[in-house]
Amino acid sequence: MAASTDYTDMLKKIKETEEQGTRELSARKKALEEELRQLEDESAGSIAAAKVEAEEYVTKEVTSARVSAQADADRMLGAAVKEAEATAAKKLDKKALNKIVDGILAEFKED
Repeated sequence: MAASTDYTDMLKKIKETEEQGTRELSARKKALEEELRQLEDESAGSIAAAKVEAEEYVTKEVTSARVSAQADADRMLGAAVKEAEATAAKKLDKKALNKIVDGILAEFKED
């Protein structure tokens, strides 16, 4: 009878150990799932913040490029206006005027 009681006690201990192990695994699984959820939330927040930062950077760079391009265009336009004004203000002497007219008329002469 003692062997049967020992056997029953052993089976009970095995069952208790199994149940305890299952509870511990379940608790650990739940803790890991919660940690994973928190990490996913943090990474989503980091990604959103990086996206906002990147959009702000792109906007800043586009604005900077636009300002630089406008400044370059203004400089070129100013130089062209000055050159055009200088050319328009030039008075051609008779020899230079005849050369220009002869060049133009030469285009219309037939060979």
